[in-house]
Amino acid sequence: MEIMDMNEMKYYGRALAINFMRFVDRTVDRYNSVFSLNPEESKEVLLEIGKDLERKKNYSGAGEVYKKIIVSEPNNVGALIKLGTMYVNAGQFTEAREVLKKATLLDDSHPQVFYLLGSAHFAVDENQEAMAALKKAVELNPGYAEAHYKIGLICDARSEPDQAIEAYQKTISFNPDFVKAYQSLGFAYESKGMREEAVKYFKKAINLEERRGGQ
Repeated sequence: MEIMDMNEMKYYGRALAINFMRFVDRTVDRYNSVFSLNPEESKEVLLEIGKDLERKKNYSGAGEVYKKIIVSEPNNVGALIKLGTMYVNAGQFTEAREVLKKATLLDDSHPQVFYLLGSAHFAVDENQEAMAALKKAVELNPGYAEAHYKIGLICDARSEPDQAIEAYQKTISFNPDFVKAYQSLGFAYESKGMREEAVKYFKKAINLEERRGGQ
C-alpha cells in the first residue's frame, strides 16, 4: 500500500475543501437560475445547506458554507454564531473565540453564544475569560444548566469546592438528570472530607446511569 506523506494529506484535504465549495457554488447558482433568487434568498439557501451538513455531522463542510455567507455579510450574527459553533465542535478554539467574540459585540442577547465562548476559553485553560462569559450566559438565562456546570468545573480547577458545589447544585436543580453534575458533586464533597455526602451523590449518578441503561 502506498503511504501518503503529511504534505500530500494537507494538499488533499485542501483540494477536497475547494471542490466542496465549488459544489456549493454550483448548487446555489442552480437555485438562482431556476428560481431567480435575490441575495437574501441565496443566503437562506446557504443556511439550509449548512444546517443539513450539521445534521450529517460534517462540521468542516458546514463551516465553509457559513464562511461564505460572512464574506458577503461580515456582520451577519446568525452566520457568525453558526460558524463559531462549528469551530467549537471541531476543536478549533482559537478560531471559535475570535468569531464568537465578534458575535457578542454585535448582539449580546444570546446566552448560548456566551456559553460557547466560555467553553472555548475553558478548553484552553483561560479560566478567567471563561468564567466571565459563562456568568453572562446565566445572567441572560438563569436556568442554563450546562453553563452552571462549567462554572462549577472552573471553581473546582481553582480549588474552590464550596463555590463548585453551589454551581453543581444549581445545575441539578435545573436539570435533575445531569449525571456528570452528581459525579462532580461527589468529588467536590470528597475533597472537603465529607464522605457521606460524596457517597450520596455518587450513588445518585450510578442510579441515573442504570435507569438510562434500562430504557
